[in-house]
Amino acid sequence: MIRKITTLLMCALLIVGCGTKNEDNKKTIYVTITPMQSLIEEITMGDFNVEVIVPKGASPETFEPTPKQVTSFSDAEIIFSTGLIDFEQSLVGRISGDAELVNLSKGIKLIAGSCSHGNHQHKHGVDPHVWTSPRALRTMVTNAHDAIIAHYPDSVKYTEATERLLERIDALDNYCATRIEVTGVEAMMIYHPAYTYYARDYGIEQIAIEHDGKEPSLRQTTALIERAKEHGVKAIFRQPQYSEDKVRAIANDCGAEIITTDPLSEDIIGEIERITEIICR
Repeated sequence: MIRKITTLLMCALLIVGCGTKNEDNKKTIYVTITPMQSLIEEITMGDFNVEVIVPKGASPETFEPTPKQVTSFSDAEIIFSTGLIDFEQSLVGRISGDAELVNLSKGIKLIAGSCSHGNHQHKHGVDPHVWTSPRALRTMVTNAHDAIIAHYPDSVKYTEATERLLERIDALDNYCATRIEVTGVEAMMIYHPAYTYYARDYGIEQIAIEHDGKEPSLRQTTALIERAKEHGVKAIFRQPQYSEDKVRAIANDCGAEIITTDPLSEDIIGEIERITEIICR
């Protein structure tokens, strides 16, 4: 009897072990920033391990992968990037093996401008935050699908999953456009300018408090308060890495609420819907 129980336990362990091994044997797809992770997981329906290169809480603008990390990226078949962040551009030529580095911003009309973080400034002079606009996000998802299908042409289910995802993004686009038009909102205010593409695509002004990584002067602060009052700004957004102290004075003077927004949210679709609800109150 004891021998039978032992045999059954060993078989159970083997089954569990086999299941774990299959999970570990999944191929890996890398994405450079967190917002892309859930989108690629949705397209590939859990068939791959989707790993984020920039650690949670770290700034993509100041991140630089170690040589050891770059070597590990070479084991992937696909690496998805925005193609606009400095460390992404530095990966070109550094990755060995068969890994394909896919630029998801291809086809998006880019916005020129410096986007500084502390002492770091983007070398290419282009605002990299393309993923914060549903219309740009649609292009990125389409580019991702095309790259995946090029590697796995027989996977019809990935095309079907992409179509469902694009329907969600189209619904978000319609929601944003309708809400902004109906409410007549003219502007949104934020500490660091992360919603430049969103503002452009929906015809509103993004009033950024800091420019080129620098705090506003007293005169600039006065002008910002006047603009906020002129446009009826009721909320001032700030990213998690920036203290409320950086926006409190302006918020107090124009009677606005301070609200945290995360452009690097794992649920970027939900985050875009959320900021639209807030600015259109």
